[in-house]
Amino acid sequence: MGVRKLKKEYKKQQGKLDDRMKQYESFDFKNTFADINNPGANLTNFGSGLTNFASGLSNPGANLTNFASGMQNTASGATNFASQMENTAEDLTVNTQQADMVARQQQQGLSNTLGSMRGAAGSSGIAALAQAMAGQQSQNLQAASASIGQQESSNAAMAAQQGARIQQAIAGESSMNQQMEINQGSQNQIMAAQMASGNQQFGAQMGNQNAILAAQMGQSNQQFGAEMGNQNQLFGAQMDFSGQQLRAQGAADQQGLQFDQLGTLLGMQGQRTAEAGQNIQAQKDRRTAIAGSIIGAVGDVAGGFAGGGGGGGGGDAAAAATALSTSDRRLKENIKLVGKSKRGFKIYTFEYKNKKYGEGVYQGVMSDEIPRENVIINQDGYDMVNYSNLDVEFKRI
Repeated sequence: MGVRKLKKEYKKQQGKLDDRMKQYESFDFKNTFADINNPGANLTNFGSGLTNFASGLSNPGANLTNFASGMQNTASGATNFASQMENTAEDLTVNTQQADMVARQQQQGLSNTLGSMRGAAGSSGIAALAQAMAGQQSQNLQAASASIGQQESSNAAMAAQQGARIQQAIAGESSMNQQMEINQGSQNQIMAAQMASGNQQFGAQMGNQNAILAAQMGQSNQQFGAEMGNQNQLFGAQMDFSGQQLRAQGAADQQGLQFDQLGTLLGMQGQRTAEAGQNIQAQKDRRTAIAGSIIGAVGDVAGGFAGGGGGGGGGDAAAAATALSTSDRRLKENIKLVGKSKRGFKIYTFEYKNKKYGEGVYQGVMSDEIPRENVIINQDGYDMVNYSNLDVEFKRI
């Protein structure tokens, strides 16, 4: 490539370098963590609305029934059997049958006596005798009556005493039976009241225990739900915050990579621009060196032809100069590899396609197989080789 094209390439690379520098200098650094919010700021406290289940507990024992208050006094209707006892002595009567029989017997005897004595004593004597007998009879009657009365009184007293004892025995038995019934009824009522009270208390205790257990279970379930809600909410907030941090860190890393990429591209572009400038100088140096080699080669060829006395020396010198300036594979044909130099450069024989570059067979290298610092591009775009830096001699055979 010619110096003009190299300068054009250098200008092009310099423009790209300026653009990269502007991009690098104007890179917009953003704080990717600035938009991170605090998810925990709006967390809900699920425990703040917990219900106190114990506050609504009822006391089942408050309305317990006093079964003893309804117990009946079984003795209130008890019968006083003693009040029903009769006075067996109040109806006692005097038995006058014996006294009446004695009186009748004595009157009959007296009448019989008076009838038998009426004829003997006369009327006055009978009267006195009758009076005397009447007095005796009266005494006898009184004595018989007294005897009968004592017997009847004794019998009546004994009957009254026996009746009283019987009534007392009956009343005592009835009272005892009644007392047993009263005691049994009271005991039955007490037992029934105790059983009912015990059942009611047991029911109240079971109700209290069930209510307490239900309240405890409700409280525990509510607390567990609140704790789970708080934990889930906190976990969600942590995950959200971690996600925000990761996204922000990813954006920051991406921004850093973009900036590093710009720096790398800037460095690469600077290197290309520097290489373009170096290529210009290298091309100038190669041209200078090749020009010196051509001049030297032309001088040698010209001197050789002059010493040999050949009349065509000028043409061969021109051909040598032309051959040195056009050592491009594209211009050659009949290329054959004939060996290698000590430094390893391949040596070929060839002919030029266009005879204006030289006629006959030449020996040399291919420009695309040697270091580029020994190659320069002429204005026609073909390679020229600086043989002064090679251990290969360019010559026509």
